[in-house]
Parts: sequence; structure tokens; C-alpha cells
Amino acid sequence: MITRQNAPCWDTVTSMTRILVADNDPDALDLAVLDLQLEGHQVVGATGGDEALELIDSFDPEVVVLDHRMPPGPTGLTVALELRRSHPDLRVVIYSNYQDVELVREATSAGIPFLPKGNLRTLRAAIDR
Repeated sequence: MITRQNAPCWDTVTSMTRILVADNDPDALDLAVLDLQLEGHQVVGATGGDEALELIDSFDPEVVVLDHRMPPGPTGLTVALELRRSHPDLRVVIYSNYQDVELVREATSAGIPFLPKGNLRTLRAAIDR
């Protein structure tokens, strides 16, 4: 997995889409990163919301994929809403096992797709839109 510590120089890498994936579950993070890399995307993983926010300016992603629950840091929705304010043109997707009607409503009303984790085909479709 590419992380902030072992990331290459971004200017020398070319690919379809630059994607930042944040998930505190290392297995889920590795799976999403690998799947999206195999699709030809340039993908960087972050182990939480704070790390994802730190990587935004240096990696300059086109899409950010966030788990919702990432203790001990901010939730995916909190990070997504912050990114909406600071980078309004950035595509943000929440990809989480945590399902709550109010949470999904709040995300979708802010224009942030909320996808159930586990369906990589749906995640790919959201990224490729």
C-alpha cells in the first residue's frame, strides 16, 4: 500500500484518476487501494480522517473515498463536509459499513454519495462517473 511515508513523487506518476482512500481498518484499506490500482488509478491510502486531510494538498486527489467511522479521529462525514467547504470541486464518496438513515440523508443532501462498503463494483462506478 502507498502511504504518506512511502509515496512517490506525484509529478512523475501518470494514471487515470488520483484517488485518496481513508479507512482505519487496514484490511479494508488495502483491498480498496489494490482494487482501484488494478483499475489503473493512482491511489494513496490514509489510516484516518486527519491523515487524509493532511494528504489533500500534497497528493491533490481528484476523488476522496472515506469510511465513516475512523476512530479516534474525525468521522468520514466530518471530513467530507470539511472537504466540501475547502475544495468544492473535489469529488467525495463515503464508503462505509455504518448505515444510519439520518447519516445517509445528511451526506446525500450535501451532494456526497454514501455507498455500502463491500460492493467494489459500485465504488468503481462512483469514481468513474
